[in-house]
Amino acid sequence: MSREANAIEHDQLTAGEMGMYSRHLLIPAIGIKGQLALKNASVLMIGAGGLGCPALLYLAAAGVGRLGIIDADQINVSNVHRQVLFRITDKGQNKADVAKRRLQKLNPYIEIETWIERFNLDNAQALVADYDIIVDGTDNFTAKYLINDACFYGGKPLVYGAIMQFEGHVTVFNALDEQGRRGANYRDLYDGPPDAALAPNCAEAGVLGVLPGMIGCFQANEVIKLITGIGRPLINRLMVYDALEATSREISFSPVADNPLRDPMRPPVLEEMAQVCSASGVSNDFMLSIDDFAALISETSIHLIDVREGDEREQVSIGGEHVPLGQVGGWGAQCRDDRPIVIYCQSGVRSQKAARILAQQALTSPVFSLKGGLSAFLGADTYPQMMAELVFCECRMSHEARL
Repeated sequence: MSREANAIEHDQLTAGEMGMYSRHLLIPAIGIKGQLALKNASVLMIGAGGLGCPALLYLAAAGVGRLGIIDADQINVSNVHRQVLFRITDKGQNKADVAKRRLQKLNPYIEIETWIERFNLDNAQALVADYDIIVDGTDNFTAKYLINDACFYGGKPLVYGAIMQFEGHVTVFNALDEQGRRGANYRDLYDGPPDAALAPNCAEAGVLGVLPGMIGCFQANEVIKLITGIGRPLINRLMVYDALEATSREISFSPVADNPLRDPMRPPVLEEMAQVCSASGVSNDFMLSIDDFAALISETSIHLIDVREGDEREQVSIGGEHVPLGQVGGWGAQCRDDRPIVIYCQSGVRSQKAARILAQQALTSPVFSLKGGLSAFLGADTYPQMMAELVFCECRMSHEARL
């Protein structure tokens, strides 16, 4: 189905669709009218990870006529315990491509479009403009603010989800309430994004595998409610779910007067997000790939620095010196040799911040941040060989120190 064809409203269901959606059709509040609304709707899923996988599964199964998926990442073994569209054998493939294949087999009556790229300042407004509802499946603050701002300027409802360890959040931003008023948005809850290096995501703090399944399903439910006009969407209401206690609570919020998006005298906030994304996200500065790291430790002695906190290191470590992020500057002031410095954390965010700190100290050593951090190291095919090289490297450094 072409995009032009999808713009023509469908006024009937095929025999195959009638059979597939028969249980929906039995519900008076949905029926043929609601199912046609789903068929004529379009939804953009930003991120095909822990939240995106369950949300996409149920939106596709529900019969949303056009789904868009944007995700630049490839499947890693560590994804599979919570990203239920993927298998271990999919390792290395693009998430969006694999998701499309699986979803198209689930429901051949819908159209699915994919973009193997990041949702960024260059594509945000065009993508948002092309869909009825946007679903946030990302796991970092800068992306969430960018999505929020693009939806505000584009006048599109945003179904928000967030997860961390055992807690999940769901709400609906920027949608019209029963009185036709535009609801609150992310900046009405929080003014602006914190430093990404100090704000852990799931790759840094971990997440219970079933939690994104629950929250992603809640997001799909909100989308279906918005499309069909049933129920009471989570507009101006944040649902907080505690997986350990199996309880939920609701936090009410409303538009605030000093939200910068509503200030006509301010320049567009999307332009400001360009500086935020480049300053607090992970760039290519100081980046050392896993393959280059393997080559480096096989050739020379290095300073391997773990900048995570003590409790993280106790759970799993690949060795090296333990220098928490807040102490990196002091460690650099005492470094006197020119061995390469390779810094790692859980996902590569904090290690890059540490690399920037050390780079400002005019050290004679080259400074690197391990790309993807400990997660990428443990998921690499060459993990056993690299661990052996690290052990050998530690022995070599001890021998050199004695000399």
